[in-house]
Amino acid sequence: MKQKSHSLILALAVSLLIQSSPSFSKDRTITGSIRGFECGDNCYLTIVDRKKAEQVGLCAAPECQSWNEQTAMPSRYKGKRVTVTVGQGQQVDDSGNVMGEMMAFKKIKFLD
Repeated sequence: MKQKSHSLILALAVSLLIQSSPSFSKDRTITGSIRGFECGDNCYLTIVDRKKAEQVGLCAAPECQSWNEQTAMPSRYKGKRVTVTVGQGQQVDDSGNVMGEMMAFKKIKFLD
């Protein structure tokens, strides 16, 4: 019986961790206009939100793939209104070592 109760407690703890994990919560979005795109070891998209605050995140959306490969965003996207889905992403150095985590834009929906 002791084995069963330990397993149940472990299962409940894992369930609670999964439910409280940000990756399993409702996706947060930001709506605004694209201000810029810059690459170094990572590529970052800057969006000016509705409150005129700059929001900078790793450009991790499928729409960013070609921009990241070319380390440039086509100029026609500057100023475009977008809604981005926000998550966490890993910053890596040029050797591929993880340096930390920061906000990442996981999806981009173009509004214009």
